[in-house]
Order: sequence, then C-alpha cells, then structure tokens
Amino acid sequence: MAKFAVGEQVENVANDHEAGTVVAVFPTVDGSFRYAVDTEGYGTLQFFAEEKLAFAVTRRGAT
Repeated sequence: MAKFAVGEQVENVANDHEAGTVVAVFPTVDGSFRYAVDTEGYGTLQFFAEEKLAFAVTRRGAT
C-alpha cells in the first residue's frame, strides 16, 4: 500500500526539502511506489521514489 495519497502535501527530503502536492501514484514492478509531485515553483511534475519523500511540515505563522 502506498504511503502517500493523491492530494497530500509532501516534501523532498533528499534535496532542499522542496514541497509539493502528490498528483499521481505509480506502482513499480518490484512492488514499491513512485510519486508524481507538482513541486511548487517549477511548473512541471517531478517523480520521486517513496523513500525520498516525507509528509510536509505545516509551519505555524507562515503566509
């Protein structure tokens, strides 16, 4: 079962903690998952392995 679902906010823990929204989940042939993430500021989809993502931390007072 996939750790993240479509619509959830995630961040890339492997590189600069970029945040984005999961827009698609793809199972791989080895049973793991890859995620298409609409990363803020890029205007394109980026694809990540599950171990490269974490739930995004909501920062209090952020505007």
